[in-house]
Amino acid sequence: MKQKTLLVLISILIFSVSSYSAPVKISFDSYHSPAELNKALQEFASTNPTFTKLYKLAVSPGLHLVSLLEIGPETGKMKKSLPAVFVAANMEGTVPIASEAALYLIKMILEKPELRKDKTWYVLACGNPDAAAAYFANPLQMDTRNSRPHNDDMDDGTDEDGTDDLDGNGIITSMRVKDPQGEWLPLPGDPRLMKKADPVKGEKGIYKLFSEGLDNDKDGNYNEDGPGGVNIGINFPHLFKSHTKTGGDWAGSEEESYYLIKFINEHREIGLTFCFGATNFCLTPPQGGRQGSVDMDKLKIPKQYGEALGIDTSRTYTMKEIMEMMQPFVPSGMELTEAMIGSFLGLGAVVNPLPEDLKFYKELSENYKEYLKKNKLDEKRQETARAKDGSFELWAYYHMGLPSFSLDFWTLPELKEEKKEEEAITPDKLEKMSTDEFIALGEEKIQAFLKSSGAPPNFKAKQVIEAVKGGMMTPKKMAEMLRQMPKPKSKEGGDPKEKALLAFSDEKLEGKGFVAWKPFKHPTLKDVEIGGLVPFAANTPPAEMAEPLLKGQVPWVFEIAGKMARINIAKTEVKSLGSGLYRVKAWVENSGYLPYPTAMGKRNSRILPVIITLEGQNIKIIEGKKRSLIKSIGGHKSQEVTWLILAKKPVKVNIRAKTAIAWADARTIDLGGSR
Repeated sequence: MKQKTLLVLISILIFSVSSYSAPVKISFDSYHSPAELNKALQEFASTNPTFTKLYKLAVSPGLHLVSLLEIGPETGKMKKSLPAVFVAANMEGTVPIASEAALYLIKMILEKPELRKDKTWYVLACGNPDAAAAYFANPLQMDTRNSRPHNDDMDDGTDEDGTDDLDGNGIITSMRVKDPQGEWLPLPGDPRLMKKADPVKGEKGIYKLFSEGLDNDKDGNYNEDGPGGVNIGINFPHLFKSHTKTGGDWAGSEEESYYLIKFINEHREIGLTFCFGATNFCLTPPQGGRQGSVDMDKLKIPKQYGEALGIDTSRTYTMKEIMEMMQPFVPSGMELTEAMIGSFLGLGAVVNPLPEDLKFYKELSENYKEYLKKNKLDEKRQETARAKDGSFELWAYYHMGLPSFSLDFWTLPELKEEKKEEEAITPDKLEKMSTDEFIALGEEKIQAFLKSSGAPPNFKAKQVIEAVKGGMMTPKKMAEMLRQMPKPKSKEGGDPKEKALLAFSDEKLEGKGFVAWKPFKHPTLKDVEIGGLVPFAANTPPAEMAEPLLKGQVPWVFEIAGKMARINIAKTEVKSLGSGLYRVKAWVENSGYLPYPTAMGKRNSRILPVIITLEGQNIKIIEGKKRSLIKSIGGHKSQEVTWLILAKKPVKVNIRAKTAIAWADARTIDLGGSR
């Protein structure tokens, strides 16, 4: 008895030690440089060796380490049985608060064992350290590129004509010079800002604008070939653009992106991704509207295939119709997938989120808004950036087939403008209107609202009213659509974000977000003025604001992680049919909120099916399979698997549901044998 008690105490002690997190002192009252980020990750790993592991993914051209921290109960195991969440931060290197959010997340996971008890966390604190280092450099300038040399202007030199801090204030801003061929003029109402002249309105430009610097290579151009090469944030495969100045020669061309892609592909346990940066899929669901090369609901069969298969090539088909037609031609045992059809027909990439996935994105977006309201962070702010082609978050969704979320943590407050009394409609009011209330507004008011909301010119009130009457459009759907459109410029012109920055600078930064224009004698341009917006002021809040923003938003990651697909065997049933014959049923359930897999994961076939196995000694499976596959299970739904088993003697049978990204489950059932 004493020996048993001692073993129990030892077990408790071992568990306590393995789950205990040694504290690492880290504050969030200043931003951390790439070197400081790596030092913090090393300390996190060295002080918590039982459940953390530090990976050195790559070394950037600027000789910065790209480090990845693993946290979880299976650290060190080559093969994982638990799912994982992957968090990538600051992939473009120009969002310092994103890296702070990654550190804050790590700190929370280490301090709360319950957050890491049943899953692995992979956290990349800074995916583009060369670009991130610019925030801490002198002079201050924003550049998304890593330090790989690149001949931007394709002349005899490389990186020979970058910016110069001509006024010596430690900040790279802009130069404006009066020129008869200038396209720019001061903004009416606030001459600190510049706007492009609009000839249609009778405006004529008086300035040319340049970034601050010299013509170092004497070719008549300014700052066209500065140091740097590739923006890691757009160096991923989905919709990667070739032959651009910052995208790279090919997707994954850089060590920083290549080894990240390799890591995720090799770790099939990753079932959810987050990207901390400039976009926010939690607040604004992934946007569609991209023009793809093919309409998946209007597919044509090439003539050579149609004639061979006896299919009418003069009409179009849906993907579902084509799969039904092709099924008889597929060999027995081979699974026909949409990816196979796409390859067969030579279709282009899917470029817009699938409607089934947008349902959960939209629902979670509404939940997130309530979450922000609860944390008093629901102040009206500038719209979040749209995800760029070649970005990590789009690649994770479209290519990996994973639920991909992103957070931006801060954008400038919305510019408060005096509202006109006659402005009766807003998107918020619109979504609460009934169809009759909307139509009753009349064509004139609806047209004025469409114009003020930034709707395309061909989006006419008369057409909208007819669409609403016909049931093709509802006020709520219209409100959602208009919210995604960029806001129109004011009558006097100018960029709304620049106006918002000036307002924030004047109110909160003591004017430090803008450098006043001052005369300067330029060696080649002669009389110029140097000034303009300060780099990073528009997307990086003052350090003293950071911690409250992180405290109120980072925990949302755990809310989403708690909604991951979770596979379990909800119920089993055994029915004796006599003579040792049994009907066995198992209900395999996804008890999580998110589907297994996403609709995109189902389409691209990357996510493996749930594998259901049935094992036992001295049994014979008469009906059913020893190894069954379930390709997909929606959130909070289940599927039935049935076997007919012959067991002459009493025996135990094991039923297992296996998956790499949604946990696993097993049940043991008793078969009584023949009597």
